[in-house]
Amino acid sequence: HLVNDINQNNIHLTTGIVSTAQLYPVLSDNGHHDLALELISSTTYPSYGYMFTNPYENATTIWELWNAPLTGPGMNSRNHIMYGSVGAWFYSHLAGIDVSSNMITIRPRMASEAKKYLLSKLDCQLSTLYGLIHISYTRDEHDTISNSILLHITVPTNTQARIIFEPLLIGGRCKTLIEGHNIIWSSDIGNRYVEGFDIEKDSITGFMTVYIGSGQYEFQAIWQ
Repeated sequence: HLVNDINQNNIHLTTGIVSTAQLYPVLSDNGHHDLALELISSTTYPSYGYMFTNPYENATTIWELWNAPLTGPGMNSRNHIMYGSVGAWFYSHLAGIDVSSNMITIRPRMASEAKKYLLSKLDCQLSTLYGLIHISYTRDEHDTISNSILLHITVPTNTQARIIFEPLLIGGRCKTLIEGHNIIWSSDIGNRYVEGFDIEKDSITGFMTVYIGSGQYEFQAIWQ
């Protein structure tokens, strides 16, 4: 019903303050991450993008109402956290950072290969009780080869993290996993022992999970 409603409204939301907070995570967690990215990329009314690109009054922060310039005075703030819940989704799903357990989890949600133009690059920093977490990635073919992701991560001192790589292709499987200049996993031979890395492959989902300690890393995951 949710997906049909969004599509019937030409990739626009019809939600208010309560439902908007759940909208993007629900889509991303249930196989419709591409649709969530299309929705957040919209610049026509009603949308976040409309606030910043409309012909009447370009916002510098989030409004209380989707159509603030066309609505009279009253409950019509131009600086309101009412729809700010989407910011949490940026960190939890686009960057994929989760610090709710005793191990940091980083699982960036990717657009499908066919729609990677929706989000081909990301750069995120998050201050946490563990310290500063930094993640950036690119899928731009000027930076890396096709069907791959180049991922930079900083894990704070005295912490551990697990990095989860999702397949970039439907039904895809990881061909090669590289850190720095070292191949740490290959579909031809499986794990290559490299100190400091533990790797798990989920044969059902195709997910690749890498367990690491604190430090700075550059991963390249190549899919087939």
